[in-house]
Amino acid sequence: MCTLIKTLKRISLLCFTIVLMTSTAIRSQEMDHSSMGNPTDETQDQDTMEKMNGNRDGDEMAVMKGKMIFSMSCVYCHGSRGEGDGAASMFLGPYSHPRPNNFTSGIFKFRSTESGELPLLSDLMRTIREGIPGYMPSFRNMGEEGLRAVALYIAKAFIQADLPTTTSIKYVKHVGPYIYSPQSVRRGEILYGIMKCNECHGADGKAGRTDLRDERKLMVHPIDLTRQETFGNGTSHEDIYRTIMTGLDGTPMPGYSDLFKGEEDSAWDLVHYILSLQGR
Repeated sequence: MCTLIKTLKRISLLCFTIVLMTSTAIRSQEMDHSSMGNPTDETQDQDTMEKMNGNRDGDEMAVMKGKMIFSMSCVYCHGSRGEGDGAASMFLGPYSHPRPNNFTSGIFKFRSTESGELPLLSDLMRTIREGIPGYMPSFRNMGEEGLRAVALYIAKAFIQADLPTTTSIKYVKHVGPYIYSPQSVRRGEILYGIMKCNECHGADGKAGRTDLRDERKLMVHPIDLTRQETFGNGTSHEDIYRTIMTGLDGTPMPGYSDLFKGEEDSAWDLVHYILSLQGR
């Protein structure tokens, strides 16, 4: 009997020891899992890198989407290599300017940047969105996401350079004495003569000069300022102001941002005079 009791005590002690060891191990594992839940600096850095990679991945996906859209909607004019030599290009400008742009040349007419510089991504998007009257349709129906995707694809596949994110040209608000008025139109008419705009666009704004050439040696017809449908860079006050400041690279039309430096407001007078020519 005594032997049986001693044996039972030993078994009880052994069971207690096993339970105690198991409990301690579980608590130790819980502490380890708890410490893993508090991110270290290394974990935070990894999270940041993953977010950055996620943004890059987003742009890569957009480029892939842009390539698909380009192959369906743009390749027929701009060509598969973006050189402006698509199957339909010769029908748009067989003997004269404009033809579809050669994106690989780095020359862009429609920008908000200085002459000779690449356009902003938003400039590419605006041209795709608005189109060019008589030559390129508007692709507004793509939506902003689609427009951005195509612009990103053009930049990566054909321009192959980082686009600027800012411009040194100063764009001023259309306010104060520089709003449309007879006085502003009169000041603009004087500027029109001083800047010799009449040498290309004519004294009456109807152009007519035929000896001008673009960078491809194609004949350039200066736009008829009395007809807004000839304004390739847009017809709003802001569009005309931007065209005056930036010029149209690849054509004889220079940018006048240097001429108006410090007096950018007065460029609105020239805008108003050009608008006053409509329908004459």
